[in-house]
Amino acid sequence: MYTEEILLEEIRELLDDEELFSLYERAFREYHYYFDTTNYIVLNVYQFNDHGPVHVLLTTRRALELLKIVKKFDIQTTAEKLGKPLKWSKFIVAFGALFHDIGNMIHRVNHYEFSIFLAGPIVERLVNEFERRDPLLLKGLTLNAIYTHDEAVPCTTIEGSLVTIADGCDMEAGRSRLVHKKDRVDIHAVSALAIERVAITEGDEEQPIVIEIWMKHPAGIFQVDEILTKKVKSSLLTGRVRLRIHTGTEGEIVEKVI
Repeated sequence: MYTEEILLEEIRELLDDEELFSLYERAFREYHYYFDTTNYIVLNVYQFNDHGPVHVLLTTRRALELLKIVKKFDIQTTAEKLGKPLKWSKFIVAFGALFHDIGNMIHRVNHYEFSIFLAGPIVERLVNEFERRDPLLLKGLTLNAIYTHDEAVPCTTIEGSLVTIADGCDMEAGRSRLVHKKDRVDIHAVSALAIERVAITEGDEEQPIVIEIWMKHPAGIFQVDEILTKKVKSSLLTGRVRLRIHTGTEGEIVEKVI
C-alpha cells in the first residue's frame, strides 16, 4: 500500500526545503538498519504490527501534514514561540517522527525513553549540520518530540503533539498500533483489521484538524478510542481535532471532537 520512495517524495514536497530534505533522506538511508532491526524485534519478539521504515516515514508525512494545517490556521509552534524560524519546527517534526520508535529494539515498556537514549547522539550530529547558533535547544526540542510521542507522556510542545497524533493515525488494516494476537479472534483482532483508510484534512477555526477514518466494521471504533483518542488527549491540541468516522454501516458518519 505504501512504499518508501513514494513516502519520501511526499515528505520532500511537505518539507519544501531541499537542504532539510537532503539531510532527512540521508539520515533515513544511513540509519535504515535501525528501523529494520526495530521492526524485526517488534514483529518477531513482541508480535506487534509494523514499526519499521514505512511506519516512520508515514508518521513523518502525517506529522508534516498536520504542521501545514496548524500553520494555515496561524497556530504558533513552540519553536516559533521561542523566536525560532518555522524550519526549526519542520526539523523537530521530521526527525522526531523518524526516530520515535527505535527504542523498541531494547524493550517495549518505556520504549520512548530508550528511543531518546539511542537517538541522542544521532540527533546531535544532525542538529550540528543544520543549526550552528543554538544547537542544544534544537536538540532538546527534537528529543522532546520523541519522548512525548507515547500517550503515557503528556506533550509539552506543539511539534511533539503533531508527532504524537501522526503516530496514532497509523491504524489502517494490517498497520494497527493496537496489540493483538494473530492466532486469536477477539475485539483487538477485529478492530485492528476494520479500518480501511485514514486521511488528515483541514477543518475550521475551532477544530482546524479533521481526521477522517473509513472502516468496514464498527469494531474499528475500539481501535480509534484506544489509540488515536488517547494520543490526541495527551497532546496540546486536544479540543482542536475533529474525528469524522465512516462506520461502514449504511453510510453512517460519526463526528466527535477530541
